[in-house]
Amino acid sequence: MGVYQKICYVVEDMFVKIIAKNQNNDDVQEKVRVYRERVEEYKSRKKKEQLERIQEKKRVAEQKREEEKKRVLKTLAHVVDIEQLDYTTYEYNEVKRNASFFNSICNQYFEGDEKGVTFLQCEFDKSSKQEIKGYLIVTNKRVLFISLNGMLIQKFRYQTIKHVIPSKDGILEKGISIQYGVKRLEFDEIFDSEQMKRVMTIINKSAQVA
Repeated sequence: MGVYQKICYVVEDMFVKIIAKNQNNDDVQEKVRVYRERVEEYKSRKKKEQLERIQEKKRVAEQKREEEKKRVLKTLAHVVDIEQLDYTTYEYNEVKRNASFFNSICNQYFEGDEKGVTFLQCEFDKSSKQEIKGYLIVTNKRVLFISLNGMLIQKFRYQTIKHVIPSKDGILEKGISIQYGVKRLEFDEIFDSEQMKRVMTIINKSAQVA
């Protein structure tokens, strides 16, 4: 029993003595005891019910998180080489945010034995007048650039890629340049430098052994 509750009981006892001064003291004390026990039982039951509701909400929330994680990982496994490279927080969050996009491109554009390795959201400077936002999708067979609305814009063969190097695109934004044969392809509006390095490394390694 807390200090506050003890004080409340002392005050109650004083009022009970005043109000019931002409009644049998033992009977009054027994009634007070029974009343207080019932109040404490009620409070205890309510507290337990509240705790159970909180625990149930946590359990349901945790179950939803686990189910969501399973869905994300299922899609992620098609666009990222989880077994060999694991996955990054960037990749997980992108798939979580845009799962329908990634499921769609796998079904539409991947060949039978093609698997995703990694990806990067960026803007493809296709020409001086045409800039397209989308994803560079790196697979075990080639590199694809797919726009945010799910349209395949261009395919790049590893045999033709000479190298990928970083390029500057302002203070916060970064970019990469892909030397594709005699063409220099520019991709910018990249905001995650670690993911950019991951993509560059994988493309360069794949191009070297192609």
